[in-house]
Parts: sequence; C-alpha cells; structure tokens
Amino acid sequence: MGHIVETCDFVDVLEEAAVLGTEVVIDLRDGGHFTDSVRDVVTEEGQDFALFKNHGRLALHSVANARRAAPRVDSYEGKLGQ
Repeated sequence: MGHIVETCDFVDVLEEAAVLGTEVVIDLRDGGHFTDSVRDVVTEEGQDFALFKNHGRLALHSVANARRAAPRVDSYEGKLGQ
C-alpha cells in the first residue's frame, strides 16, 4: 500500500526549494508540467499557494506532484566558506 500524497508533502518540497534556491519540477492535475524556482510558499484564507520565479502564483490544490529538479547534494562546502 502506497503513501497518499497530500498538499503538506508538496509544501515541504517547495519550502526547501525556496530556502535553498533550488528548482523543482511541478506536475499539474490538468496534465501540464514545468520546472521553476520557488520564491515563497504562503497560506491565504486557508489555501496554500506557491510563488514561482517564472510561473507566478499557483494554488497548490492544482498540483499533482512536486519534486526536486536535481538530486540533493549533501556537503559542508558552502558552510565552510571555501
């Protein structure tokens, strides 16, 4: 039995991308998809929205899936000032 994907799963991926400045791949419920950078994730009147660099504001109820565009690389390089 698989995990049921919910909006909170997308919020975690999108918030991480906004903080780290990485791109995400968004699959829409209508069959469309795009890759973009996330500027912010907000909740207004109980509804969640993502604000994208090139695709503007998107209600998360229209998202079927959200994932990192590239694998995460764990490294201390940027933290050590090298």
